[in-house]
Amino acid sequence: MTISIAFRCCILLGACLMANSALATTAASQTNPANEAAPSASAPPPLAKKAPQRIAVLDWTIAETMAAMEIFPAAIAEKNSYQVWSQSPAMPASTLDLGMRAQPNPDRLIRLAPDLILASQDYAFVKGLLERIGPTTLLDVYTPGQDIYENLRALAMRIGDITGHADRAARYIAQTDKALETISHELEPHRGQPVAIIQFIDARNVRIYGKPSLFSTALEKIGITNAWTAAVNQWGFQSADLTHLAALPKDTTLFIIKPYPADLPGKLQDNVIWQALPAVRNNRIILADPIWTLGGLSTVLRFAQTVRDGLQEQDANAGSNAAFRFPGYQQ
Repeated sequence: MTISIAFRCCILLGACLMANSALATTAASQTNPANEAAPSASAPPPLAKKAPQRIAVLDWTIAETMAAMEIFPAAIAEKNSYQVWSQSPAMPASTLDLGMRAQPNPDRLIRLAPDLILASQDYAFVKGLLERIGPTTLLDVYTPGQDIYENLRALAMRIGDITGHADRAARYIAQTDKALETISHELEPHRGQPVAIIQFIDARNVRIYGKPSLFSTALEKIGITNAWTAAVNQWGFQSADLTHLAALPKDTTLFIIKPYPADLPGKLQDNVIWQALPAVRNNRIILADPIWTLGGLSTVLRFAQTVRDGLQEQDANAGSNAAFRFPGYQQ
């Protein structure tokens, strides 16, 4: 999150908090006159700390991890978009939408009166303001230079501890580890096979994912080689044109992450470079549904399943000629 985004959050949160504080002060003066003595009472014994029930979440990776452990947030940011990109686990209808992740709606947060607000370290600039609405904890999600999978396992354990469900976190991690190991065994015939993961920007340019990235992490876990070995940015991808794809190993399978521009199929049909790619000529193009590139363990597993299903279907159709080389081509 940039400083400008954080500044907008500060302005919005600050304005709503000031208005809310003014209303609270007025109400207090009406119900508690200054000359009314407060009743004396001995302090009650401290109560055992309860696990938070009404949790507001501003980060999708945290929200996905909670949902996977069946700990559903009371509210998340950009709920509708989350349902498109993270998909599973889905949020229940009772989970409220807090507006944009970069600019959450402070009025909705105030009305929710959360027991706890969970966010990533990107919200450090506005933590002080968030804490005026409710207890706030910032979690490490994607830490540069650290192993992504271990980060996500640690995140699950931390959420389990915070919510009082450490047992669910341990079970979730164990189930994910086992599922990935199973997929790795299922893909034994493809051990070391090169795969490239791309998203189209337009008909000439793509984002291609390398290490470190969630996609590359998933490939490592199931014994598949990432064909892209060049440098990537802090988000795990590099912008490249189609000529870079021509430099990949000739037996590379291309996984294309949806969505892509509506006019892409027609333009690729007439693109000489695309048509000359070995992956295109040999029908090794696989489309994947939208996937949140900064997701949790569930997203790692979902992409691993996508790769397995795609490669196994490719095996089943080996030797057959494709009716077209990209969905939408005119035959």
